[in-house]
Amino acid sequence: MIEEIATSMSTHHHVRVQVTGKAVRTGDVIDFGGRGYTVIDVLDFSDGTRGLRFRTGEELIVQPNDELSAVRAFKRR
Repeated sequence: MIEEIATSMSTHHHVRVQVTGKAVRTGDVIDFGGRGYTVIDVLDFSDGTRGLRFRTGEELIVQPNDELSAVRAFKRR
């Protein structure tokens, strides 16, 4: 996670945020046990759940109200 954040420090600022399953975006870095997983794809299912695909190839199904800790990049002004 630190490596990815360092590559875009000049154009973006990074903020740690709490997001719900329905608010996760592509590019968010989700923290699981101190390890960062970059979301590369978000799939919406008909029952409201979402599938998150990570750069590592792993996938996670989340409920709309599941809370996740993430780092989100915002463009500098």
